[in-house]
Amino acid sequence: MIALSQRYTYLDICMSLQLLADCYSEIAVCRTAGRSQDGRRIPMLRLGLGRQNLVCTAGIHGREAVNPVLLLKMIEEYGQAFRFQRRIAGFEVRALLKRYAILFLPLLNPDGYEVARTGFSAISNPLYRRMARARRIFHRDWKLNARGVDINRNFPSRSYVRQQLCEYPGSELETQTLMRVFQSYETAGYLDFHSRGKILYYYRNAMPHTYNQRCRRYARQLQALCGYALGNRREEQTDGSGGGNSVHFYSENTGNPAITVETLGADTEFPAPVSSQEEAYREVRALPLGFLEALSACKFTGGLV
Repeated sequence: MIALSQRYTYLDICMSLQLLADCYSEIAVCRTAGRSQDGRRIPMLRLGLGRQNLVCTAGIHGREAVNPVLLLKMIEEYGQAFRFQRRIAGFEVRALLKRYAILFLPLLNPDGYEVARTGFSAISNPLYRRMARARRIFHRDWKLNARGVDINRNFPSRSYVRQQLCEYPGSELETQTLMRVFQSYETAGYLDFHSRGKILYYYRNAMPHTYNQRCRRYARQLQALCGYALGNRREEQTDGSGGGNSVHFYSENTGNPAITVETLGADTEFPAPVSSQEEAYREVRALPLGFLEALSACKFTGGLV
């Protein structure tokens, strides 16, 4: 159903999520998590039967079009593995999804995604459209939402720095949607998929040493699966322009592990070629399962070793 090496529109992603929920209805449900600034719905699919949830997001930056497709493919492969009791990368998917659930939000910024895909005519609000064009950013490089705000700098956190006059912490509907998901569900961790660099970022400058050590252990578990580098402490300390991320908000408000997964090579251009989807998927397909396995090991042993 989900084919890699092809481009998906926003509507393709929404329809695919609903089809996947219908196909794997024994463990999947699709709902609207919220609305974007330009009125598009932000879909979410919950996969699994457990009470505790791992949140997986992608598409926070409009131009990063590969990761939403990767999450769709994960849903399909995990659903099949659950039904037919198959393993993925050695993980017992059925057992993990009986104990936990995964909240997939493949496209948190649908407005920015469509701008990067087709141009500024994708913005229906005429004021937002004029403001976006006035930014003089080539549409294929557009990371922002319809209001021209970087959602991944908009979350209330200790590192938040206002980027422009029209915003404040949590001002954007997309930001509020993810905050509401974090607050409405019992979550155990968070994976945020971005592009570029093939790096796992785990360090949070605002969090205590014990938290960062714990997050590093989770990141090393994931590194064994994907082969990505671990971001070092210096790279992850904000310079004043990189704060207010979703992972900052989540870690500071829950104390649970949060890791940013940067897919694709550091020199990848946007839009990334569809041919990159296959390789990226092979690298990250098992990361949510590895995270859930690490959670289980932590509960049984009292901490990862």
